[in-house]
Amino acid sequence: MKTAHFQNYKSSLHTSIIFNSKGGEKMKKLISGFTLIELLIVIAVLGVLSSGVFVAIDPLDKLNAANDSKVQNDLGQIGQAMEAYAVSNTGVYPARLDILVTSGDLKTTPTAPKGYSTYTLGTGGTSQTACGQLKSKKYVNATPSTPTWVWCSSSGKAGPTANCTACP
Repeated sequence: MKTAHFQNYKSSLHTSIIFNSKGGEKMKKLISGFTLIELLIVIAVLGVLSSGVFVAIDPLDKLNAANDSKVQNDLGQIGQAMEAYAVSNTGVYPARLDILVTSGDLKTTPTAPKGYSTYTLGTGGTSQTACGQLKSKKYVNATPSTPTWVWCSSSGKAGPTANCTACP
């Protein structure tokens, strides 16, 4: 018996025809599946697409953006606690975060994310600022660059600025 293999490229079906010794067709058998080359091409295309998606997502910047959100939230809480402290202390703001904790205006001292600089406060008195570092591309690559988040008692606002001395 002889066997001949034919491939229909349009439908990716492989046909095996088995002949008897006299050359007549005995039976046809359809085998469905993909060739090794087709599978390798699909795997290569998926690899290229996944690497493109990975680059587009930029996971490091997403982590920095999440940490930036923590900085913004922490400074907002510090700002609210400083306002509450000032109301209780005839308009005088604290010079250190631990004063807010001991006064009960803040439950715990917020800490900056790992790899970020610690939060800084102004000198206190009748006005105060709280400042934290930002690292995501949204702020660092902005024009002008605004790699810090500042809360100011004078305006009661928080926002991105170029340095810790400027109010938003």
